[in-house]
Amino acid sequence: MEKILIIGELLIDLISTNYVKELSEAKKFERYFGGSPGNIALNLADMGLSPTILSRVGKDPFGKSILKNLQVRGVNVENIQLDSVNPTSFVLISRSRKSPQFFPFRGADQYLQIPENANDLIRNCNILHFSSWPISREPARTTTLKLIDMAKKSDVKVCFDPNYRRVLWENKQDGTPFLKSILKDVFLLKPSRDDAFNILGKMKDEDYVHTFHKLGVKNVIMTLGKDGVVVSDGKEMKHFPSLAKRVVDTTGAGDAFWAGMYYSISKGENVFKAAKVGSAVSAFRLENVGTNLPLPKIEDLLSQYESQEIE
Repeated sequence: MEKILIIGELLIDLISTNYVKELSEAKKFERYFGGSPGNIALNLADMGLSPTILSRVGKDPFGKSILKNLQVRGVNVENIQLDSVNPTSFVLISRSRKSPQFFPFRGADQYLQIPENANDLIRNCNILHFSSWPISREPARTTTLKLIDMAKKSDVKVCFDPNYRRVLWENKQDGTPFLKSILKDVFLLKPSRDDAFNILGKMKDEDYVHTFHKLGVKNVIMTLGKDGVVVSDGKEMKHFPSLAKRVVDTTGAGDAFWAGMYYSISKGENVFKAAKVGSAVSAFRLENVGTNLPLPKIEDLLSQYESQEIE
């Protein structure tokens, strides 16, 4: 079974209580435990897997509450660093049935350090997952690149969530050239249509996929919102429809997709089956409010979507 190391941000999400077109229109917010690594890990724990998170939070009430939430749900927090100087990062997010808007307040997450047990972490994983957050600021960028290099030398599958947004990067810095330069090392890339546009500009969906392959990515799974997903292993390309019959909340759907894919890959299944399982887990999130809502048993969840050609 694949062992998964997830590198990146753990945050407090402040999500608008009402649906709004613009984040600036929001008047009230609810607190949620957020950050893509935490969401993915919680989903995986619900499915019976035990991922490792490498992250950094403030040594403050919010950081401690994040650790407690993860522990209660069965996630190992031994490799989450506590920062005595910088506070836990948090993000304002609009509740949306489409792609939500967000505004980050960066703190401890960007100060991620190489852990003393880095060699053991890499030796004990088969998959290394990271997103644009840890590579968008120093010193977390250097930390992440060192771990990716270690993973490459150990034949670990490097998987990248290219959730690029200009607002995450340093002032007057455009991260897209740097981001493109590291794609040559990526085994699996899962951009949304918005991610692809922000990185490559305006293209047709299939052209995005071909371009990512040309930049060195082995497998590409591009999510298209209500239009489903395009999946390619570089030899074959397939389109699968969305499994969500209604969309209540898009927050956390992408992280749920990642978790479903990793569950499938851990069972030895190929990228096409992984995309279908990812779509099923994502559909559950889309049809229910709350990124922290525990998943049903994975067998029950997949059975729920059998009529929609999960098998």
